[in-house]
Amino acid sequence: MKVAIVLALPAAALASPRPFEPADLYRIAMVTAPELAPDATRVLYTRVAFDEGTDRRTSELWLAHLDTAGRVVDRRLLVARDLSPRGARFSPDGSRIAYVAQHLGRPQLFVMVLAEAIGQPLTTGEIVPKDIAWSPDGRRIALVGRVPSKPPAIPGLPEKPKGAERAPEPKIIDSLFWRTDAGGEQPPGSRHLFVVDVATGALVQLTRGESDAIAEGGLAWTQDGRGIIGSVAVDPVRAPGETDLWWFDASGPGTRPIRLTSRAGSEAAPAVAPDGRTLAFLGAEATTDFYPMPEAWLMPLTPGGAIRKAAPALDRPVEAIAWREDGGALYALYYDQGVTRVGEIDAASGAVALRVPVVGGTRLYLPSSGGGFSYARGTFAYTSAFTDRPAGLAIRRGEAETGAIDLNAGWAAGKVPARIEEVRGRSRVDGREIQGWLAFPPGFDPRRRYPLILDIHGGPNTDYGPFFSVTHALYAAAGYLVLFTNPRGSIGYGRAFANLITDAYPGDDHGDLMSMVDQIATRPYVDGRNLFVGGGSGGGVLTLNAIGREPGKFRGAVALRPVTDWTNQTTTSDLPSFFARQWMGALPWEAPERYRSRSPFYLAGSIATPTMLITGEEDYRTPIAQTEQMFGALKLRGVETVMIRLPGANHGMGRPSQWLQSILAPIGFFDRLRGKTAP
Repeated sequence: MKVAIVLALPAAALASPRPFEPADLYRIAMVTAPELAPDATRVLYTRVAFDEGTDRRTSELWLAHLDTAGRVVDRRLLVARDLSPRGARFSPDGSRIAYVAQHLGRPQLFVMVLAEAIGQPLTTGEIVPKDIAWSPDGRRIALVGRVPSKPPAIPGLPEKPKGAERAPEPKIIDSLFWRTDAGGEQPPGSRHLFVVDVATGALVQLTRGESDAIAEGGLAWTQDGRGIIGSVAVDPVRAPGETDLWWFDASGPGTRPIRLTSRAGSEAAPAVAPDGRTLAFLGAEATTDFYPMPEAWLMPLTPGGAIRKAAPALDRPVEAIAWREDGGALYALYYDQGVTRVGEIDAASGAVALRVPVVGGTRLYLPSSGGGFSYARGTFAYTSAFTDRPAGLAIRRGEAETGAIDLNAGWAAGKVPARIEEVRGRSRVDGREIQGWLAFPPGFDPRRRYPLILDIHGGPNTDYGPFFSVTHALYAAAGYLVLFTNPRGSIGYGRAFANLITDAYPGDDHGDLMSMVDQIATRPYVDGRNLFVGGGSGGGVLTLNAIGREPGKFRGAVALRPVTDWTNQTTTSDLPSFFARQWMGALPWEAPERYRSRSPFYLAGSIATPTMLITGEEDYRTPIAQTEQMFGALKLRGVETVMIRLPGANHGMGRPSQWLQSILAPIGFFDRLRGKTAP
């Protein structure tokens, strides 16, 4: 029997149901990061919401209790949103939790004894804790932190007289990775491994040096508590996808680390088997293909041990893994045809059995798959999937979902959702099947004709799926049909499909997209005179490519945070070497024609479609200079073009109000182009 805990019905639900509206962003909430206790009687989860007063995304840490049947019997708030808790982990005995939260103006490591429900900070310094991991005996916590170093200075400058004014100090940059999209400009420093004593708070730095000694991506203790396993980048500039697993002595600095893997490719997210003899990890073999697909791997916990695929026949990217208690199987979260699932991988045979059919995505801005899961003692906790509301929490034992928490049931009762229908078609390129979905306006009437928006996902090695999203809910509520598909290059359809865009991005993915538009446009309720196209990031690339290659097909276009010039992208973004060496396969001066032929900027001379460009001013993944470049080119040609700059926003599109701005602006633009008067 499925038992759910829901919120009380709000007064709004007692009125006539209404379509999704912009203010609803501040009324909904979402579950992320479920974490089961070792005894499977409790589950931690994060409640994400959007505060209208501060215009910020907020997070709270909650604890739910489960009965012997796996039903949710109660829940309570552990850490309030003013501390922004994240990354919570149960101690091995389940009596305490560790998490990161704000303290003294910086993220710090906290430990809470659950019986007391009072969090105590363990760290107070400049180190921002990441990848926290409990030791098997619960006495220590390993973490990764960035150690600041003294910034370089220009020699010979005269000392500033007391009371005198000077220009701001110069920023002297000597690292290729001098800024990140998530964190902005990075002060000088290097990433190192630490251990903190839970009883005393003593923090010990295990690694030294001026360069990064460890990479983010997960830590694992050996079962004897003597060692910590982590991933180390070999050469981030010349080999951006090359990482190896190393063993570090947990007792203190001074012992030379031991390299466990040295194959060509990536190894990260280690997980030691319960018997301490086998190591599982995520990684990809080195390849010149566009997409090094991450998979689950196994090896004996010995240096240079033979590595084998955990599930050779799966052919799907794996996002996360966890061991079964007896060490006989791994549980893997993997992408499959627009959704994520949890499978049980037999450690001996590699056979995969489905355990959780669908895990809900938690991107929310757009309907990408993903989400999270946790496993303990035959129980799964995971983010639940909906087409009409954000993800909740689900509990599963055996073949049945036994419990759930739906944070939005009351809100959803007062809403008319956008119905989502799966669609499949054949590509005009090679007849290959393409999967997609069509979202219908609330109150859809098949006797009417509706404008259509093709929304293209970014990545490009990501996906869309049948999930609720704020963007598509607002598009549909404004009266648009929304077509969203997974063209070649998308994940969840096998390694070969994801790599059909090798040396061809953009390329035949355009044909996949246009084939789906042409198929849907033949339906009697589609207004073929009002076809629109849009997408963000990689979707922005394909949007500009589409209107450059087929100038008369769409009435209007919106490209959000697009790449327009690959030379600019590979030299100014926060992942320059990856884009240059993995995606482009050469540096700009080594293959100038390749860069030119794949850059939408050089299609500007063919574009006649009215175009809107939207990018955050602090987007360092696809820096705004490229948006400015395309805007200037189209304006010089006399094409109707609008540029919207979001102050302070990064690649994730910034604060909640900026999410709404980036969605409502295209709606208003498309409405005007088809002659609809704005309200």
